[in-house]
Amino acid sequence: MIMKKQLVLLASMLGCALATPVWAAESPKAEKASEEPKVKASEELRAVVRQHHDALNKQDLKALMALYADSPNVALMGTGPGEFWKRKAAIEEAYQHFFETFKAGSLKHDCPDASGHEEGDNAWLMVSCDMKDSDPSGQPREFGLNVSAVLKKEKAGWRAQSLHTYNASDEGGAPPEGAAPAAAPAPAPEAAPKKTQ
Repeated sequence: MIMKKQLVLLASMLGCALATPVWAAESPKAEKASEEPKVKASEELRAVVRQHHDALNKQDLKALMALYADSPNVALMGTGPGEFWKRKAAIEEAYQHFFETFKAGSLKHDCPDASGHEEGDNAWLMVSCDMKDSDPSGQPREFGLNVSAVLKKEKAGWRAQSLHTYNASDEGGAPPEGAAPAAAPAPAPEAAPKKTQ
């Protein structure tokens, strides 16, 4: 009887000893599966947004256009319907109109939240920014700006194949049924004229 108990105990210990390497091998996989993928934008990708905002602040059209890919199929999209500019000539015209909506040198930006991913010569980037500027009369304004881009690596670095900017407002979506209308959000920069070609 004692011998039988010892064999059962020995078999149990042996089973645990043999299973331990399997558990150890599976453990990192289980940990990896529970981790969320990291999509923090690299400093190189974040620099593209900084360069864009700095050139916009200076109202430097040449520097802005240099941030777009050397391709006839570049595009810029704004917030509202019809704010979709294709090809560099239309994008240049849109920026020239943007320059009319704020005082040069007044644009300040803080973009603490950014996600992105690089794969070979292609990348994507999404950034949420807090913006401040002054309208043409000198009135200070604050607004949120979300920026997303599809980027292409060229000799000069990462360049935008497409850029989408969205002036975020304080509106939280549609109000519940029967609710009183919400107050209008603070004015954001005026949209550029609608142009699709």
